[in-house]
Amino acid sequence: MRSTGKARTGVVGRRTLRHAAALAVVGVLAAAGCGRSGVDRVPEGGRFRPAAAPAPPSATQTTQATPPTSAAPSESGNGTGAGAGSIGTEPEAEAFFDAPEQLPGDKPGGLVRERPAASDKAVAGAAKEQLVMYRTTGPDGKPVAATGTVALPAGPAPEGGWPVVAWDHGTTGIGATCAPTREGSGPSEQGSAEMLAEFVKRGYAVVQPDYIGMGVNGVKHPYLDGKSAAYATLDLVRAARELDTGVGKTVFVAGHSQGGHAALWSAHYAPEYAPELELKGVVAIAPANGFHFVPFLAAQGDPAASEYIGIVLLLVNGAGAADPAIKPEDLLSEAGAAAAEKAWTTCVGEQGAQGQQPPSSAELFKAGADLSPLTQRLVSNSPDLVRTPVPVLMPQGGKDPLSAQNQALAQSMCQAGGSVVYKPYPDLAHDAAEVSTPAPDVVAWIEARKAGTPVEGACAS
Repeated sequence: MRSTGKARTGVVGRRTLRHAAALAVVGVLAAAGCGRSGVDRVPEGGRFRPAAAPAPPSATQTTQATPPTSAAPSESGNGTGAGAGSIGTEPEAEAFFDAPEQLPGDKPGGLVRERPAASDKAVAGAAKEQLVMYRTTGPDGKPVAATGTVALPAGPAPEGGWPVVAWDHGTTGIGATCAPTREGSGPSEQGSAEMLAEFVKRGYAVVQPDYIGMGVNGVKHPYLDGKSAAYATLDLVRAARELDTGVGKTVFVAGHSQGGHAALWSAHYAPEYAPELELKGVVAIAPANGFHFVPFLAAQGDPAASEYIGIVLLLVNGAGAADPAIKPEDLLSEAGAAAAEKAWTTCVGEQGAQGQQPPSSAELFKAGADLSPLTQRLVSNSPDLVRTPVPVLMPQGGKDPLSAQNQALAQSMCQAGGSVVYKPYPDLAHDAAEVSTPAPDVVAWIEARKAGTPVEGACAS
């Protein structure tokens, strides 16, 4: 194969349609941070396309050390769980986010420490909301600390405990301080505030993970790594059950964009990783999808990709955090490496505001850099690989560039035996309204699953 001087991607050359789709996809996260929005409507009468994918991974397939499952807490009751007595003393202010050198306990989901959550981002109507640090499992299979919030409803827990809604947030950056519990955008900015308040009002406990590497200092965030996002989500449910024995084991997972991706992977790994939890349904609003083409476009120096270099940096850094064999410094130019390092401390929307501009696409990667491992890593975390026996609701804005990609995703999951309701909202783009507008439908759908009502409209094209 002749060298062209450009980075090698390991991706075949028939890309005209894929190129266009990838440019549409990469605009999505840029829209979230920079106010852009694109249109990628499904043509009238358009059909789903099946998506070929490698075999879905299991919870133990790539984990270096298989974590033990957590013993289920008590089925009912109220008040602080039995394990709370071993929680460490609450550090002052920002020191809360410094994890102890040795995490207490030996099971995923174990509480490390807690304190009241910040009032400006609290779920309205919650009787109690705590910021917690808890034990989870990193991409390398080793224990790692993560943070998130647990909001509890008023009144006594019902028999079997309060059902749980785990909400996975959209992209806010990859730095520790970009977590929603710290400086990152919270439920109000991301459109989920009223929906989460409604769940609490209806008697659900609501948990919101920051994800691994966000919130806790000194840990790098494996952006769009399905396994670690799933583990952080499921282990926060476990931590909530330790925090208060009134929290039950009936669980629903929901999220938007990056969070929709995390919600799907949580459903994929739940049966193996957290079998004591009873997952009843998943809501993936416009899940992140198709990003494995993005580095290729930038590596080719495509001028249209230049304004989305910030997204490429998140993908490269995230892949390196998940897999030590992927080293950003081996792929990126000097200017690219400097921008990638800056991305660890710059949250979504801050770079342009501070007058900082990343290098152009032509200057980002080293000449001849082999992007195949990076591409393969991104492909292995595609939501096309998710397999789950629980029903899925996929609300999707028609003016969101992900609409065609995710309509195809829904069909591919159906063809693999899943139960997916793809619900389009023609006038919505990839922004907070894509969360707030479908919220009543999301609440009603989850309530129906809790009641055991059969799913209607699944896998209808």
